[in-house]
Amino acid sequence: MNYSPNQPLHILRLDSSPRRADSVSRHLTDHLMARLLRDYPEANVTTRDLAVGLPLPTEPFVEGSVYAMQNPTPAMQAATQLSDELAAELLAADVVVLGLPVYNWTVPSTFKAYVDQIVRLGVTFGYVDGVRHGLLRARSVYIVLTSGGTGMGSDVDFATPYARFLWQTLGIQHVEFIDAAGLLFSAEEITRKAEAQIEQLVLPVFA
Repeated sequence: MNYSPNQPLHILRLDSSPRRADSVSRHLTDHLMARLLRDYPEANVTTRDLAVGLPLPTEPFVEGSVYAMQNPTPAMQAATQLSDELAAELLAADVVVLGLPVYNWTVPSTFKAYVDQIVRLGVTFGYVDGVRHGLLRARSVYIVLTSGGTGMGSDVDFATPYARFLWQTLGIQHVEFIDAAGLLFSAEEITRKAEAQIEQLVLPVFA
């Protein structure tokens, strides 16, 4: 089901930085949310702070996520309860906003823990004649990408291609990055440029 202009927009905000007050990704995600809410003041917003610590996959979780459609045991159901909740939030979203700092040339473990909870066969993606297809209704994800020294799109940036592949696999074809890479060298200038990029975005894209 696609977004209908007759219904309030549903935005899912995800923050993955372990930092709080001094987090540039959280600051820019605030800015992006403010931009969205100016255009869609009636929007419903769900916020999920991934840095509070999501559980790592366990054997009951893996078994439950694989066999949930068959005969899950009570242990499997208990192990996948949070995963079901996170997946439901994502499936309900029309637009996803993600704050994604680059840690050691790739996505932080906070975000990877989230990915392991929401990538569910038969829930958020599936196969038709051996071809993957996403089950999310959202058509746009806006990613605030921050880093100390890793340039976005550089040969040591493993976060951007991973994030793009992930969301497109789940069905979101419009993956837009707000570039705030290189904060170690010129934080104020890069932050200002990212803020300007946010102001110039055409938000959101549903097609």
